[in-house]
Amino acid sequence: MIKLLSTLIILLLLQGCQLQNVAHPLSSSKSACEIGTQALFRMQDIEKRFLASPEKRSSLLKNAIDNKDRSLIALLMSTPFSSTEQLQQAKRHYAKLKLNSKNNCPGDQYLSLRNQQTSALLWLRAEQEKLESKNQALQIQIDALTQIESDLNQQREDN
Repeated sequence: MIKLLSTLIILLLLQGCQLQNVAHPLSSSKSACEIGTQALFRMQDIEKRFLASPEKRSSLLKNAIDNKDRSLIALLMSTPFSSTEQLQQAKRHYAKLKLNSKNNCPGDQYLSLRNQQTSALLWLRAEQEKLESKNQALQIQIDALTQIESDLNQQREDN
């Protein structure tokens, strides 16, 4: 699970670097986009600080909430470090954004991809919970069988 989260973070950061390289020549087409090029750069900078500095996470998220920056809130709440509740809140914020998924809106595309990543993280968490539940049920059965075996061995020794 940790390898998967690490891979997702690396892919996310690499995707962000690719978007920065593509975004500069397209800055004139930002009027139809929900997230303009400069806003994307600002959000990516904040996101990098958020991921790199665990001690600053709460203050960066609080600033986004205070500024009512729905796109930044969604972005910061949708990291692999986020709780399931935060991921669900991020999905609600993403749903309220009117993202343009066309190629001329790299900021909108970035948030759209992060929305998809958030869905994948929620699915992974649900699968993990199912597996943990099955594991716990199997452990209970193993413990019960071990106890029965011990009882049978004790009865044999007594006879």
